[in-house]
Amino acid sequence: MTGYTVAWLVLGVSALAVAALVFVAMPRWGRLRYLAAAVVLVWSLTPFQFDGEHWAPAFAVAIFRLFLEDGADPRPSLYLLGSLTAILLAVHLVVGMVVAALKKRRGGRLDSP
Repeated sequence: MTGYTVAWLVLGVSALAVAALVFVAMPRWGRLRYLAAAVVLVWSLTPFQFDGEHWAPAFAVAIFRLFLEDGADPRPSLYLLGSLTAILLAVHLVVGMVVAALKKRRGGRLDSP
């Protein structure tokens, strides 16, 4: 296994751990904790090609280009993260509406026959 593969594997495991912690630590958020955990996973695991041959997590590229590299353009990685977050939010809203409609149709209980 190359160092590159190990780095992405460590990132994946740590992203799952952080998403689980976010989910468990915020029970009062209700269904929003699903969205928060999904945002953590998407932001952590979205690859972005920052030069001709190397890939890194889009959030890391955005941070480096915003704060650490003079003259670097962070917009492509920020647009990618923003569009994926908007898609995630749209999916979350649609699923929430479907669950609410099913709940209403079945008299307030989603597990009733």
